[in-house]
Amino acid sequence: KYYRISNSTGKETGRTYPQLHCLTQPYAHSMSSWEFPGFTPILNFELNKTAKLTDVLSQSSIGATGLLVNDKVKDILNQFKLMGHKYYDANIVIPKSGEKLSYYWLHLCHTELALQLDYSKSVFYETEWAFRKEVIKIKSFDHYKELKSGDNQAKFGVKLDEIFVSEEFDKGLDFFTFLPFSKFEIISSELKRALELNNVTGIQYEEAHEIKF
Repeated sequence: KYYRISNSTGKETGRTYPQLHCLTQPYAHSMSSWEFPGFTPILNFELNKTAKLTDVLSQSSIGATGLLVNDKVKDILNQFKLMGHKYYDANIVIPKSGEKLSYYWLHLCHTELALQLDYSKSVFYETEWAFRKEVIKIKSFDHYKELKSGDNQAKFGVKLDEIFVSEEFDKGLDFFTFLPFSKFEIISSELKRALELNNVTGIQYEEAHEIKF
């Protein structure tokens, strides 16, 4: 089984979502899911006063795909096989004490994975301004790019209902997503078990029924 992973919105995170606000927004806004930054991002955040500190923290300034994690989570992830990624240093300021904590932005970037979908079997649907529309046939990633190229208003999108992969896909991966089609990061049951055994806080799981392999 595979599971979607996302930031928790439960009581453990406190009364404010997201838990952090960014103090270095120009750097955060420059991060893209389509590439590793050609600069060293300065990522400083402050914990909101009614939020609680967790191992994985929620934020809304970095639009790229990834997670903000502490050493504990990074050490667990390093024992598993992740899609293309890099870690970037982040600092979390605790307002009540002024204390600074070291975290990491896990930046996921592996655009080749979208080429490893089985387009003949996978089921896609169109979105407009992120709202779901009808099922759409996508023949290949080039076909998607061709459809997207005429989208001058940036309103057209495509997401996945059912995910099938080709033989090129590495089924040994424990953490992956299919940009730009997947809305969620996906983890293996083995990684989920490790995170739960170590009582990692700040994340929630949901079975990824769309995975068909």
